Amino acid sequence: MTNTLTHRRMIVFNGGQRSKVEGQREKNKHMKKIYPILILIVLFTAFLQSCKKDDEGPQIKDENIAFHNLMKEWYYWNDQLPDVQLANYESPYELLEALRHRPLDRWSYITSLRALQEYYSQSRFVGYGFGSKWDHEGELRITFVYQQTEMYTNGVRRSWVLEAINGTDLQAGANINQMLGQNTVGVSNSFRFRKPDGSKVDMTVQKQEVTMNNVLHAEVIERQAGNIGYLVLQGFTEPTLIELESAFAYFLEKGINELILDLRYNTGGQDIVANTLASMIAGEKVVGKTFSKYEFNEDKTSENFSTVFIEVDLKLDIDRLITIATRQTASASEIIINNLKPYMPVYVVGDNTYGKPMGMQAWSYQEYAFVPIMFKIKNADDEGDYFDGLPVDFAAGDDLSLMFGDSEEASLKQALHFIETGGVIAKVMPAETPPYKQPWDHMTGLEALIGAH
Repeated sequence: MTNTLTHRRMIVFNGGQRSKVEGQREKNKHMKKIYPILILIVLFTAFLQSCKKDDEGPQIKDENIAFHNLMKEWYYWNDQLPDVQLANYESPYELLEALRHRPLDRWSYITSLRALQEYYSQSRFVGYGFGSKWDHEGELRITFVYQQTEMYTNGVRRSWVLEAINGTDLQAGANINQMLGQNTVGVSNSFRFRKPDGSKVDMTVQKQEVTMNNVLHAEVIERQAGNIGYLVLQGFTEPTLIELESAFAYFLEKGINELILDLRYNTGGQDIVANTLASMIAGEKVVGKTFSKYEFNEDKTSENFSTVFIEVDLKLDIDRLITIATRQTASASEIIINNLKPYMPVYVVGDNTYGKPMGMQAWSYQEYAFVPIMFKIKNADDEGDYFDGLPVDFAAGDDLSLMFGDSEEASLKQALHFIETGGVIAKVMPAETPPYKQPWDHMTGLEALIGAH
């Protein structure tokens, strides 16, 4: 991996961090810190040299040594790691499960370096390119479809019901990820959908390299209260910045005075994208002020640092933010909500968020990307630790039967009502997630972050 992306990303962080990085990089060439799941992209240090294999004892794989030493030094809960015999583990994947700090750490993962790079730098992954969710009737609804996919070309849209895969009728809570097979280009499955008008559609589709459009929907809703921007954002990857520029240019052209930021399926991503979006929302009044505070483990307190809101060309300078959330709203999405609160009122419509006040950095080793939890994130007022999620202000359901932007959709309807009247609708669709194990509950690691099949 080249240094181009690293240096370009470093400009948004406070001085001093780069000098630490440059000093560390010469220590070892084996491992590099790369993509931040919620922080900076940097290159440095490695962990192979401090643990050697005993030539007369059990053979320990180099990748297990490297990963174990990484965890001992940088893992947020490094003081609570169990004693393990590295020779007992066939791979770092198994080793991670032995080392994971339960129940808090639901997020550390290992994936291939190529998959991680393609997701964060290109918004790409292998699959079909659709999201799904079980509704209160136990039917699997399509939540969104990326535009550059065969399914989108075939007409599949939000609100469609997926009834069967390969001739097997779906039962509520079923693990459809398992039914769809490996995420490999060319894997084929047959689907039976039911459209909103009741007609059935059958199609056979192969998995492909999907390029995501993280802005799922952007429009201006004209109301008596003024022009209201409505933005549905599904992820925080590097190409999202270009999508946000287009959306905000449109909002500025239309002269919006309110923004509804719909994060209901947004599981997070890169901190720099979250910082940029927050800076675009809050505008000039927050430039240079603290955006996030990062706290590492007790052995790494010298690494603690803060980032600040940045100067951006496109900015709204609005006085408050209305967000829509569900229990799938996590990580960088929660940072937008929590870290803007010291500077403006931020309201949550829908349901409580997921609850991930922690962040990770990714480290490359051979073909692996190691992505452990490394730090805690707080806002300028030192508020964090929302492991149970950020609380909802105005409860409303996720109406899967209606399209994004439909003013009758429960969460959007509640948000618009609050903007126009300052009050809430007493009776709306229940906010609680349906009582079934959701598709994302079966996902782990990078797949869970992507949040799509």
